[in-house]
Amino acid sequence: MNAATSESLIPQSTLPEDAVSAVLGLVVVSAVYADGRAHIMGLPDSFFTPWHAFLYGGLALLVLWLAVMSLRASRRSGSPRIVVIPAGYGFATVGAALFAIGGVADMIWHVIFGVEFGIDALLSPSHLLLFVGGSLLLSGPFLAFRRGETAPLAARIPALLAVVGITGVAAFALTFLSAFVTDAPTIPLSHAPEGTEQHVVSEGLASAGLGSFILTSLVLVIPAISLLRTRAWFPGALTVLVTAIAGMASVLTGFQTLGSSVVAAFVSAVVLDLVVVGFRQRASERAMELIVASALPLLVWTGQLIAIAARLGLDWSPAMSSGVVLMSALVSFAVVLTVGGRSFRTTSTQTDVTESAPAPPAR
Repeated sequence: MNAATSESLIPQSTLPEDAVSAVLGLVVVSAVYADGRAHIMGLPDSFFTPWHAFLYGGLALLVLWLAVMSLRASRRSGSPRIVVIPAGYGFATVGAALFAIGGVADMIWHVIFGVEFGIDALLSPSHLLLFVGGSLLLSGPFLAFRRGETAPLAARIPALLAVVGITGVAAFALTFLSAFVTDAPTIPLSHAPEGTEQHVVSEGLASAGLGSFILTSLVLVIPAISLLRTRAWFPGALTVLVTAIAGMASVLTGFQTLGSSVVAAFVSAVVLDLVVVGFRQRASERAMELIVASALPLLVWTGQLIAIAARLGLDWSPAMSSGVVLMSALVSFAVVLTVGGRSFRTTSTQTDVTESAPAPPAR
């Protein structure tokens, strides 16, 4: 039995199952942001809080649903085993175990060391384990997606929601360097003499701000490229991705940026989707990836800087403001160029093997 035939015998999840998994995953991510907001605002905190109940309650529901899916997959496949993990949900199962371990470790950590705030909370070992487990736990609908130009929209939506959830976890873990929450552009860069304390502080704040834009570009560009490569993209997908991440960031600011940053992200992402619609039939897959890698930072960060200028005032110089947008685009372009491309088109040999293998169950 060759690899293609063996893979085809693995039970596939159904579209409703993927949809429920994706929605429950977003519930868990929402709870993570609610917990993060409590830490940032300094609300009374312990392990036993409403947001922790929300978080672990959502986790329990998702794990229970994965178990139900495994039972259903076993029945569909006629396997003698009681539990059969559907194709694409192996990492999700591992993530559930890691998340559970991380939850226990988090409780023990809080009991011993107390509750952390700020960057301490993001870098806590138990929280880092939760981030890793959570990312894997949310991966099922995306990894189960059957790549192809003919995949219906209904099949792409759960995959997109899974990507949004995973990106949301990554963005949360890197909140201390997020372009959606930084106030660095409102702090002017002083020109104190080299070597003075004032120069060091000013340069440090500016450098952190510049790093925030570059790093957040990669947090957004990498999943955007994944959507393109797996053919999970559809018109509006990048709008959902970028706007959702900006919206999650607004939770951490007490929704102060909801009317500016999130709106700017939405408008910029709409233009980005239109760019993809306009070029995807004319450009190669590889060229399309590089276009998105460059256009996303150019559009989104231009919009964000305009929003900051309108709401708080922009104190960066024209060189800084334009330079951070261009640098973000160049770094994103270079990273995507370096990692290379991959085509998901089926070769003639693969087509012969696929056609000779049993057809997967209808979704």
